[in-house]
Amino acid sequence: MFPIDWLTGGVLVERETCILATKDEAIAAAKTRAHDVARRHPEREPDSFRLTDATGTILGIFPFYDWKR
Repeated sequence: MFPIDWLTGGVLVERETCILATKDEAIAAAKTRAHDVARRHPEREPDSFRLTDATGTILGIFPFYDWKR
């Protein structure tokens, strides 16, 4: 289980929980969901997401400019 925090300028916009088994699967799933999250928040469109594990350890912050096209 991986909490995904959608961020705009480092400020939390929305939190989701991903129940996939691995970090790589959770990252891939979040990347595919970015457009849907942005559509739900037109005035505060996220520019990155933070992935944490079940213990609260931050596994990474992934800015959209690294992969969004």
